[in-house]
Amino acid sequence: MLTNLHPSKVIEFALTQITEILKKHIEITSLYYFGMQSSAQGTHNSLNNGASKQQQHYHFYLLLLSKHIPSNAVANLSDIVRQDSGGKYTISLLLYMPKQLIAASDHNKYFFSKILQSGGLVEGSPFELAPLQLSQVPELDIKGITNYTQDRIAIAKHCLNLGTQEENAGILSAHVIRLSFEQLCLGTIYAFLHYRPQHHHSLYLFKLVQFCHDIPPNIFSEQLFEQSPLKNIFCFHHTELRYRSSSLFSVTDLNMAHSYCQCLLDYLLPIVNHQLQTLKTASHENEKT
Repeated sequence: MLTNLHPSKVIEFALTQITEILKKHIEITSLYYFGMQSSAQGTHNSLNNGASKQQQHYHFYLLLLSKHIPSNAVANLSDIVRQDSGGKYTISLLLYMPKQLIAASDHNKYFFSKILQSGGLVEGSPFELAPLQLSQVPELDIKGITNYTQDRIAIAKHCLNLGTQEENAGILSAHVIRLSFEQLCLGTIYAFLHYRPQHHHSLYLFKLVQFCHDIPPNIFSEQLFEQSPLKNIFCFHHTELRYRSSSLFSVTDLNMAHSYCQCLLDYLLPIVNHQLQTLKTASHENEKT
């Protein structure tokens, strides 16, 4: 049984299986592992003498480099890993061509270089750091990080205010709630990782936020993305505004989604502010030395 193995063996076994799944669908130049979450998913059957069953679930954070990337590959590959593993494994996939890493912004280069230096190479050849020209990358722009993060948080707050459900607001409320959630996630990710994701599905962003800082399930649970209609609200796409009826969601559902988003904002705001202050303090200390 996999769960009886030593944790390092568990990771090794899981990554081998995930790699084999990915290799069937994309050419891998380099595949790096840089984080994991695990949780037990249990079921109890009172109709079968109280029989219980528990399955361990593993979520991996991966950087995959490939010279050829099909359209919508992040979403497709993530779905394939989940389906082919029977839901046992899921992934947050950072997918880039090698030339995209070389041309990345300075802040993204910091993030990528940390993965390349500290993460584990799972498959392929190591990516050479020399082309990133890290010696020519300036120190972290703390003011830029702070401004970008605070702008995202300000937009998230404003959208939540707009999202307060009023009669006939309908899908417009869903749109601004979804936008508020996205902006909050982007601000948090940038404050901690200084990274701007290329993929913006709500669950994808939330998993990156969880990589930055634990989110208690009573604050915001990823199971919300599995519950309709809350899932449809948090994953609402702006193009729906062109076609859908304004009564697509009930007032109760919209108010509930608004409440969850507000709860997440209230939880993350002091954490993000503390992170920004930590960056500023560290920067000042470096200037003194």
